[in-house]
Amino acid sequence: MRDRLSEQRIRTTIRPMMVVIIVVVGAAAAAVYLPTIVADFVYDDISQIIIDDYIHKPAHFGEVLSFQVLGRDVLDNNRPVMLLSLMVDSMLWGRNPAGYHLTNILLHVSCTVLLFLLLLGIFHRIAGSTSRTTRPLLGALVGAILFAVHPANSEAVCVVSFREDVLVVFFTLIGLLLAERFPTEQRLTTTLLGGGCVLSILAAVASKESGIAAPPLLLMYWLLVRRANRRRPWLGLITAALAVTVAFLVARFALQPEHSIIFTHKAEYIGGSFSAMLRIQPRIWAFQIASILWPDLLCADQTVYTIRHINLASALVVLAIVAATTILLARKNSCVGLGAAFYWLALLPVSNLVPIYCPIADRYLYFPMLGVCLAIGAIVCRLKIHSKHRTIALLVVGAAAACSILSALTVQRTLVWKNNRSLWEDTVSKNKYSDRAYNNLGFALLDDGEFDKAVQALKLACNLSPKEATPWAGLAITYDALQKPALAEQALREAVVRDRRYAEPARLVEALFWKQQNAEKLQVVAERIFKQ
Repeated sequence: MRDRLSEQRIRTTIRPMMVVIIVVVGAAAAAVYLPTIVADFVYDDISQIIIDDYIHKPAHFGEVLSFQVLGRDVLDNNRPVMLLSLMVDSMLWGRNPAGYHLTNILLHVSCTVLLFLLLLGIFHRIAGSTSRTTRPLLGALVGAILFAVHPANSEAVCVVSFREDVLVVFFTLIGLLLAERFPTEQRLTTTLLGGGCVLSILAAVASKESGIAAPPLLLMYWLLVRRANRRRPWLGLITAALAVTVAFLVARFALQPEHSIIFTHKAEYIGGSFSAMLRIQPRIWAFQIASILWPDLLCADQTVYTIRHINLASALVVLAIVAATTILLARKNSCVGLGAAFYWLALLPVSNLVPIYCPIADRYLYFPMLGVCLAIGAIVCRLKIHSKHRTIALLVVGAAAACSILSALTVQRTLVWKNNRSLWEDTVSKNKYSDRAYNNLGFALLDDGEFDKAVQALKLACNLSPKEATPWAGLAITYDALQKPALAEQALREAVVRDRRYAEPARLVEALFWKQQNAEKLQVVAERIFKQ
């Protein structure tokens, strides 16, 4: 009788606590990113939202919804769900950045709440006993708060064009939550849950290619959490999820345009070859682990220079230590093993095993952070917390301090992303060999009318990347603004030698490289050269 009363008391207490916790984690996720509401469009936002008109034309809704966009030469043609979200924003906000940033914040809040619910469900199933109901709640809370405020997530949330990573997590979490209630005794309900899960996984991979991790994650969830259930429904669900993922990828590669004015060259392996990539990739993995543990390493343009202090031997030692620790913890806590599986499965699609344009980026950590939060939440869930007030107080103070530090670092990152100038000034301070950073900083200074500083930045970009034409063209505009026509014409000639398209600046707008006003300024210099 006493046990029943205790169980009822716990359930009565937990339900209102869940509502409060959902509000708290959602508020925490929103609060740290509120500064982005007044931020400008930065980075690839310029090309996709300012220069390109594609998402601003409602007539394109049909080909995006039907996936016909896979065959069009537009940015993110292989990510129709991402394009769809931007088109909805365009209908609501036009080209006003505040609305797009608000959508990113709301998506991050949704991901945080969905993660809390998923963790709670997983921990409840693993814990089993009702007498420990508060432990799963505490573990889920810690995991969700960590995800809400960790600065490793900032790039994906702060940049509108990097929303794709947030969308992958959003739809993957929806799929896993539907699977968490799968199967049921009612056939119709089971079919609806399974169908919803499969459609969510399709939406994940149609948001970004890293969504291919969703079916393996579903498999690992079944093996480690739901293996006691009937095998047949689960095998059917996993097979269906894998089938739609493969079907989308086949369509994505079969329908892609043969010729593109946007993507003029294919991605190459980092280091130039597969064997070189195999020597570099462990260093990247070690660096990404370090970035989670020490978020001060975050930067808008991570290159090989970023990992210069990590040699292959030390990287392998770090990875071995992480693997050994994970195995040791997973033997006593299966959820830690599930967290590790989530982390690595989410990281593999962006690990250069297939060449990608940007080999290292902070935004790649948004999806793997689910695994980190799951593992840490699982450890908290198993902590033996004594009832002494001092022990509880120390835990609360420690957790609050960690949360405050991470929140402060995230807010600091949001301020970095407020406009192009602040972004690239921060980047060059952390990566002095980033030609992209100096090039973009040069154009930001040009927009601000600081021509002498722009020349310095663009010259550094030219020196760091001698084959690139863009910084030379930027110098042509800048020198012309400084009333140095001879230097402007010479700079444009250098640009044309490297890329013939720079002889016709209008083509740069079509390729989504340049804003219209900069192309017009470059056209003035080009006309003087051709008249000669």
